Amino acid sequence: MPVPKSTKATRNNMIQVFRALSIIAVVMIHTTPPGEWQVICRPFINFAVATFLFLSGYLTKIENDDWYAFCRKRIIRVFIPYVVWTVIYTLLHDGSIPLLVKNLVTAKAETILYYIFVYIQFVLLTPLLGKLAKSKYRHLGWFIAPVSTLIFKYYGLLTGYEYNAYVSLFWSRACLGWFTYYYLGLLLGNQMIKPNYQLKTLIILYLLSIILQILEGYGWYLLGNANCGTQLKMTSFITSTIFLLILYDILNNPNIDIKNRFIRSLGDYSFGIYLCHIMFIILFGHIHCYAVIPYPLNSVIIILISWAFCYLGNKILGSRICGWIGLK
Repeated sequence: MPVPKSTKATRNNMIQVFRALSIIAVVMIHTTPPGEWQVICRPFINFAVATFLFLSGYLTKIENDDWYAFCRKRIIRVFIPYVVWTVIYTLLHDGSIPLLVKNLVTAKAETILYYIFVYIQFVLLTPLLGKLAKSKYRHLGWFIAPVSTLIFKYYGLLTGYEYNAYVSLFWSRACLGWFTYYYLGLLLGNQMIKPNYQLKTLIILYLLSIILQILEGYGWYLLGNANCGTQLKMTSFITSTIFLLILYDILNNPNIDIKNRFIRSLGDYSFGIYLCHIMFIILFGHIHCYAVIPYPLNSVIIILISWAFCYLGNKILGSRICGWIGLK
């Protein structure tokens, strides 16, 4: 059954709203103070990357007559900006040519660039994921993220074992820990599963999962883990999955629509803001001096500066050039 135009417009508005919320959350994650702030604040914003990946899957059709063109278009869309911003971040860190080459291969010029590698992996895997989704082994897809997280995160945390640098690099750049979010979006977007739940129940479960995430984060903090607020832990996984089911319910409710132009603009420029906001955190190092600019005011400042940079860039250079350099 075709979707009415009014319903499509409402859904597209809400997709941009959730992209805006997600990029705000990303910036807040990268400007959250260390220590107990990570424990308390991160559970409320850890849906960020999960939402971007979910929406990518949600907007992808598993029926395609030209997968080569599909992969080529999507990979070029992100790879050229990846190269541009790898150069920029390498130079900001006073990098040499050998370091630049290494950064291009490993996505280590800045922490945010891992996302490009993860996204490209999902693009390349989409034809196979479509076949998996249509097979009787569909349920196996739900085990990939939690099992790999237990192996690569919890085993070392609980035993004190440290994986070597190559294994650690593989895990940090692999799509394994993020698998559920893209896969869930793919199945829901192609109407291959039809969740049966009440929104009120999901909201209650979401709030309970936030509490569990705070408790787990505090446990990691007591163990001396500096990354206690990470998105890649089991309670974060539960919270984000529930959040995405709530998101799906909202996207399919034609009575919920937000048309705020600034919010939509944040959604439109979310990829550009994602790529450039770390640059402004580096350039304005005092943003991390929380006694001068308290959290979350520091987040607001970085969001506004990054948005203005993308907005003016598109006005001056045009959307075509900005598309190539990752500001659109």
